[in-house]
Amino acid sequence: MHELTVIGAESDTLLLEGAAGERFKVTIDESLRTALRSARPVDDGSARRLSPREIQAHIRAGMSAADVASITGAPLEYIEKFEGPVLAERDYVIESALAIPVNTAADTDSAAEARTFGSVILARLGDLGAAHVRWASWKEPDAGWIVKLAFTADSIDHDARWGFEPRKSTLVPMNNEAITLSQQGEVTGSLIPRLRAVAPEPRVPDETRFDSGAFHETELRMADTQPHPAPAPVIELGVRGPSVPIAGAENSDPTPSSQTADLLEALRRRRGEREAAQYDDDEFGPAGLGTAGVSGNGAENRPGGITILDVPVDDSDLEPEVPPEHSRFAPPAGSQQPSAGKNRRGRVAMPSWDEIVFGAKPDGDPA
Repeated sequence: MHELTVIGAESDTLLLEGAAGERFKVTIDESLRTALRSARPVDDGSARRLSPREIQAHIRAGMSAADVASITGAPLEYIEKFEGPVLAERDYVIESALAIPVNTAADTDSAAEARTFGSVILARLGDLGAAHVRWASWKEPDAGWIVKLAFTADSIDHDARWGFEPRKSTLVPMNNEAITLSQQGEVTGSLIPRLRAVAPEPRVPDETRFDSGAFHETELRMADTQPHPAPAPVIELGVRGPSVPIAGAENSDPTPSSQTADLLEALRRRRGEREAAQYDDDEFGPAGLGTAGVSGNGAENRPGGITILDVPVDDSDLEPEVPPEHSRFAPPAGSQQPSAGKNRRGRVAMPSWDEIVFGAKPDGDPA
């Protein structure tokens, strides 16, 4: 492909010339005009739309030309055209801040030349053995001009900042390191070190375990072979167990049926003895009452050691009031029984055994 250069135009044609000097003529028509419009180079409007004032505002805030180009997309060459005046302004602010006169405790002679802020700070940096001293300045929308001092002391990077007012020629420390450098007295060792990132140390895994698997088998076997202490006796409170019969209780407490049989037998024997004795009625006075134990064999045969009261009875007591089949002295039928309430002489008779056992019947009871 040959390269042609436009050398002129005649009416509706373009005059072109080649590298060897040949000349060509091209007619200007609608198709050529459309091709020329589509092939028009793109105008770099982004760089032209960013005004020099905006570029200088970014640089005055502390940014470099490369930083402005990266955030705006404008060519770096275009940004560099407007950064010179702003960089000079920033340097001037630093010089003005360092030239501010200050008074220290060592200045006793009033006629001596006043020391500047820059000279005092440089002397303090010399005492600290600082290296890589760098000054910078920028302007913030709210805080105004900021003067920054960066240096390295004892392998530690420090950053001291002051707020600067050019019209009033005043400096105000804004952080602890600036306060330390601005105050009177020694500054060696008084600077607060800045934290630096260090490589993490390798972690040693902690093998201490708090579960049952932390013990070795040997320890478990030794623990199993050791004698276990006897368990403490358990006392249940508030729970009553089943009652346990006491040995010998049956022998010491005879049944009522056996006691009744023994008493009946002893009474029969006693009545037989009284029938043969034929006591007189005078013998049954108050003096005749008494108690006596059952004679020999009867007392020995009773299991409970029961004592029988020997009371005097009248003739009516000699005939027991028992059913006919159990009585040997039953009266003939139709005969009237004497009153059980009183004897023949008006004295209250003792109740019979049957009345004691079966209960006394009321007077006039036909049964």
